[in-house]
Amino acid sequence: MKLTHHKFNLLILSVLVVFTYAYFLNNAFVSDDIAEIANKPEIANFSRILQFPTGPIRHIIYFISVHIGGFNPWPFRLSNLIFHLLSTYLIYLIILTTYKSKKAAFFASSLFAVHPAISEAVLWISGGMYTQYTFFFLLSFYLYIKSEGKRDYWLSVLFYLFSLMSHPQMPITLFVIYPLYDFCFRRNFKKNWVRAIPFLILSLVYVFISLGALPAREATLQTVHYQEKGVDNIFTLIPVAISSYAELLFFPKTLTLYHSELNFGTISFAIRATLTLVFLAGFVLAFKKSRPVFFWLSFSLIALSSTLTPFRLNWIVAERYIYLPSIGIFTLVGLGLDKLILIKKKNSNIILAAFVIIILLLSLRTFIRGIDWENEDNLWIATGKTSPSSPNTHNNLGDVYGRRGDKQRALKEFSRAIELKPNYADAYHNLGNTYREMGNLEKAMESYLMAARLNPNLWQSYQNIAALYFQSKQYDLALQYIQKAISVNPKNLNLYINLGVVYLAEGNKEKAKEEFSKVLSADSTNQVAQAGYAEANK
Repeated sequence: MKLTHHKFNLLILSVLVVFTYAYFLNNAFVSDDIAEIANKPEIANFSRILQFPTGPIRHIIYFISVHIGGFNPWPFRLSNLIFHLLSTYLIYLIILTTYKSKKAAFFASSLFAVHPAISEAVLWISGGMYTQYTFFFLLSFYLYIKSEGKRDYWLSVLFYLFSLMSHPQMPITLFVIYPLYDFCFRRNFKKNWVRAIPFLILSLVYVFISLGALPAREATLQTVHYQEKGVDNIFTLIPVAISSYAELLFFPKTLTLYHSELNFGTISFAIRATLTLVFLAGFVLAFKKSRPVFFWLSFSLIALSSTLTPFRLNWIVAERYIYLPSIGIFTLVGLGLDKLILIKKKNSNIILAAFVIIILLLSLRTFIRGIDWENEDNLWIATGKTSPSSPNTHNNLGDVYGRRGDKQRALKEFSRAIELKPNYADAYHNLGNTYREMGNLEKAMESYLMAARLNPNLWQSYQNIAALYFQSKQYDLALQYIQKAISVNPKNLNLYINLGVVYLAEGNKEKAKEEFSKVLSADSTNQVAQAGYAEANK
């Protein structure tokens, strides 16, 4: 297959991706980007990569990005865009290799290029691991399909490893796709099944790695996201998830970071459950009637399966989760359109014109969604409209209104977040910040103390409690709480400076010098520590 014969189609795909996404390259850091990139200078150090030997790809991308453009958003988001474009090409090549149909390949890859339901993985820098693992998997899968000699086969295995190294959980089930492809498209399946063994072994290795990481994952969900322990009803979860993803793919109106509006009435749930049963029944029918259709339906479900668990280790629905699974559905749509054109040759121009309009509308919807991701204010205001029952939404909206100086509305949003999730320590902390800015120190102290009680790892609350005690000259209590903050976050130099300041205030100059010396030994240019040390020497 000569790519020069397909240069026009590949050029159109490039234009679709670039025109849909390039405008948003310099969108601000938002949500997890701030903590994971903007406020984490250590990502510029090569040693950081070595801390993640089983999952270094994301950290390598961050390392390269920061050395290209510093701590500016565009190089980080550019990597997402590049991986997305390359995956679009690979979808075209995979379908072309399998079916020899340029039209089907172009239809499916065009949908993937611009579809708004998967735009979160491209627009959100922290969602980039989904574009990364998808690219490496598709490259692996393409090499597997076309492999005739050992070189392409072992390169396929290598890139499957890279996929796992990009996201240690999502690709775990994908090893099934390789033998399934042989089963559905090749007659020598009995001979070829052994080719899947290396992929199985790699997946099993990462299963054990993921199991080892489960305690940390659970702790993060409970302490950062305040997710309650428990097991969901799988017979409720699967219909809700599958029907929600179908809605996103076929009617992408409601796009949101937090898909919180998942409590359906009896009739609504019954409809969703029925649609899910119809979808699953399609597997049985396709297995009997059309193995290729069975394969692409299975592709979507296998790619999604690692998120369809009842153990509350991920969100029930998240748009980034369907980045790879969407390919199976888009392929079926592409094949269907190709067949429809063959059947309705006289109306082929009408079908093509309708498809062009659909692509333009989808691209426009993605562009509008890109505006939501331009900055924190846009994102949380948009999320507030689509996810009103999410406590995270109201907590983030409180930050927005606080930055805008609307303290009363900020109080209202933080209070609503607490109402929805009574153990939401971050919302209590932010409530305390707002009361403190308004001069209501008694209410601020109550809020900080509640935040620290609900989440003993929230060192910022200890720090602010210490500041309030310091302000009222209760230095013994200020010392107690700043030391608690240090016990939680011992690498934060500012906490040691604050401790030194408290010691100075109570007249303990030797202790103050000791704390300022700790800071200067780590950062000899720290001017605040230098001034504090000089004051302690007087």
